[in-house]
Amino acid sequence: MAGPRSFLLLPVLLLALVLAVQAERLPRLLGGIVEANENEEGVQQALGFAVREFNRASNDKFGSRVFRVVRVRKQVVAGIKYFISAEIRRTTCSKSVADLSSCPYHEDPTLKKHSICEFEVYSVPWLGKTSLLKNECKDA
Repeated sequence: MAGPRSFLLLPVLLLALVLAVQAERLPRLLGGIVEANENEEGVQQALGFAVREFNRASNDKFGSRVFRVVRVRKQVVAGIKYFISAEIRRTTCSKSVADLSSCPYHEDPTLKKHSICEFEVYSVPWLGKTSLLKNECKDA
């Protein structure tokens, strides 16, 4: 036989279910880190900036470019922080080439280089300011 506690448990469980469903619909916490689409204009600009800085800082005579984007997140602060994880590969073009987007990747095993990079880019678009806060790469 169901006692009085059983009748109290049912409304509590229903309330928990309703709250869980509603939590999915609530807007994200302001200033929280959220997933971003790699095709967003701001993401593309941040990624381009990060790769240009990566190439500028490297001692490699060849330029590298993005092979694939692994994950992108963003955070709205006093500007936008982009957290980008991407696979970067060495191209056959010199770093001095202005646009590496059409440069093929090295196929020669002695010259090919793959890295997984974690970039953190801070952008304040209304001030025209962008900076690379983090640039950590590991061989893939």
